[in-house]
Amino acid sequence: MVEYGEAWDLQKTLLELRSAEKIEDCLALLQHPPTFTYGRRYKESNLISNKKFYEDRGISVYKTDRGGLATYHGPGQIVGYPIIKMCSYTNDFYEYLRMLEEVMIRVVSDYGITAKRRKEYTGVWVDDAKIGFIGVRIALGYTMHGFSLNGNNDVSAFKYITPCGIDGVKVVSLQQLMERPIHLLEIYDKIIMHYSAIFQTEMIPLENALVLRKDEAIKRIKCRERR
Repeated sequence: MVEYGEAWDLQKTLLELRSAEKIEDCLALLQHPPTFTYGRRYKESNLISNKKFYEDRGISVYKTDRGGLATYHGPGQIVGYPIIKMCSYTNDFYEYLRMLEEVMIRVVSDYGITAKRRKEYTGVWVDDAKIGFIGVRIALGYTMHGFSLNGNNDVSAFKYITPCGIDGVKVVSLQQLMERPIHLLEIYDKIIMHYSAIFQTEMIPLENALVLRKDEAIKRIKCRERR
């Protein structure tokens, strides 16, 4: 569980290190406390009230530099932030989005649930309800921000925004679909497995990267040959 601002600061540090070729590609997997974020295409209509309204309900609000509109993060939702050199995997931004979607589609499918894309929207859907979300930024060919997958999180907070700018959109979680809580470490493991397969890369775990200082990150996240 990592406060959104702290995780964003870590992304910026990792991006700086990665673009300087001081570390190898990274994938941060974590959860956030209740937080609304919105991207560069944000419109005031995507939030139904002012910042104080949300903060009075224990929900932080952040304007970010990612693509996309408004979304919600909360405990039980898995968030993934790939900090990677995109051209190592694809030169097509939209293919990169499809690869992130495919990771979530395969995770959901592991639970016997049919997940799919919708041609007109980015993200992952089960029937007419959204379960996976994407908002990324490409900086000089390197990626930050990423995806979020609803696991055990309470999706009721989505009613306080217009999720992804889609009026009347339904939002669902794995817990709702399975009618039972899902072990979050199990979801983490499935994400790592499918991410590794789709991006054709070796994943090496690094615990507690989010609490490392910049100099410690340089020491621990070693440059490695991609296999």
